[in-house]
Amino acid sequence: MSDNVRLLVQLQDLDIMIREISDPERAKELKTLGFEMTGLERLKTARINLAQSIETRWLVIYERLAKKHGRAVVPVEDKTCLGCFQGLPGSFYSEISAHQPVKICENCGRILYLLSR
Repeated sequence: MSDNVRLLVQLQDLDIMIREISDPERAKELKTLGFEMTGLERLKTARINLAQSIETRWLVIYERLAKKHGRAVVPVEDKTCLGCFQGLPGSFYSEISAHQPVKICENCGRILYLLSR
């Protein structure tokens, strides 16, 4: 996984946590399950700091995709994008490892990454 994709996955995780804590219904549900719902400001600060370390072009793409799909960065499993569940071309694995460390799904436009095995 390239550094850009790793940072984007971390940013997406922070965005999900911020969204869940900010949603009163979801926060109430999580509190009922025993989760402590504190640290929203720390999460927002961490997000800002992390976003500053990501290349601008990838951050712009991420923000656009996150607004459209919710999840902008998704894994690939068995040559399938787990965002839109469409099959990827047979050359995907050789391209992502050799020539292009960051790939975009041709169907939904999400940023793809391989799960570590």
